[in-house]
Amino acid sequence: MRIGHITYRYKPIVGGQEVYIDSLHRIFEEAGHSQRIYQRSNGSAGDNIISVPRLSERLPLLLSFNLALLSRLGSLVKEDALIVNYPEAFPPVAWHRNTVVLSHGSTWTRLTSERSKRIRKKLAHFAFKYARRFVANDTFVLREMGIDIGPKERMFQEVAPRKWFIPNCVEVERFQKVETIPELSRLNPILVPRNFTISRGVDLAIRAFASFVERHSQTNLVIVGEAISGVRESAMFESKLKSLVKELGLESKVYFWGRVDWGEMPAVYSSSLLTLIPSWCSEGTSLSALESMACGTATVSTNVEGLLDLPTIHCGAGVGELEEAMEDVFVRREVIGREQQRIIREIYNLENWRKAWLKVIEQ
Repeated sequence: MRIGHITYRYKPIVGGQEVYIDSLHRIFEEAGHSQRIYQRSNGSAGDNIISVPRLSERLPLLLSFNLALLSRLGSLVKEDALIVNYPEAFPPVAWHRNTVVLSHGSTWTRLTSERSKRIRKKLAHFAFKYARRFVANDTFVLREMGIDIGPKERMFQEVAPRKWFIPNCVEVERFQKVETIPELSRLNPILVPRNFTISRGVDLAIRAFASFVERHSQTNLVIVGEAISGVRESAMFESKLKSLVKELGLESKVYFWGRVDWGEMPAVYSSSLLTLIPSWCSEGTSLSALESMACGTATVSTNVEGLLDLPTIHCGAGVGELEEAMEDVFVRREVIGREQQRIIREIYNLENWRKAWLKVIEQ
């Protein structure tokens, strides 16, 4: 089968979405399918990468990408199946006979204009109704689409005709406890593995840490991530985060570690005392949370959207609530870390994920 993947981003791999596509590409390749990645042009090249040209920067990203996809109709029509990452990119290929729309989490809850939220949600409903198959990696999106399902229910299953719940999973053979990074472990790090987008809540983690460090002065907050290339709002948010650190007097206690290659992340998690996933909104089943727990590092997250489908320790998306959860988990972190690791290895592993996705593509 010829399979086309439609995505804003694939290479270079800098976040969970790219890792997801790479893993999906690998399992379909092992199953004997040929594949092409339709990716927004960013200079990356490869035998199976088809660049979607950038149009005027004056156009909104979503509209620009969808219009540019039309220039690839000659290739898209030859694909036996199209996997569309994010419902918003479905309209240009709604004509295709065999589409799979993949939701990586809600995009209509982002901290943006009400008009943008309405448009994104309408596009999600359109894709949910008209795509041949719809795969959500969290139950929040399915509930928003009208499916009666609770957190963690019916994992890896078809929850309604041609509608699937397949949570993110992790390569447990790669992500496990490994040798620590000495210069990192010496910091007794509280880890925040997040790129700089407002929805990811790095500012919430910094504010909660400001109180936490008063009782645990030996710890430091280490932020592993970076501003997203070419996204002005992301660069502006990075600047705001650094100003916040200065405002709170935490210059010597908060480290902006920068981007770390994905293959080196097991050592980063293994070097950390605690991991925080402090999202405000627009979050699916976070791959960073799964990777951390697979390495046995106790992981705290907010109770936002798809995070409820994970075995993290949950708390409300508030400074006091996050700080209280950090305090509670910190003293029990070894026990909690072992239990979370057990659950991840048993349930959220790539073998379960692979079996479910092969059923979807062959449906």
